[in-house]
Amino acid sequence: MIGNGYPYGSSGYVILEEGDINPATLQLDVRHYLVVKPDGEQVSGCFSFADAQRFIHEQESKGQEK
Repeated sequence: MIGNGYPYGSSGYVILEEGDINPATLQLDVRHYLVVKPDGEQVSGCFSFADAQRFIHEQESKGQEK
C-alpha cells in the first residue's frame, strides 16, 4: 500500500512511502520508499528515505530528470 508522498528537491520529484497496514494499530508500517520523477514515472527499485533523497540530489546535480 502506498502512504504519504513527500515532494523533494526543486524539480518535482516525490518520495512515496510503501508498506502494509498494521492490523493492531491501523497505521502504515513503512517497508521502503519509492521515487517518482517529475513526469510521473516511477524510478525502478526501492530505497531507504536517505537513499531516495541522495538519488534525487544526484539527478538534480546532473541536470537530468530521471
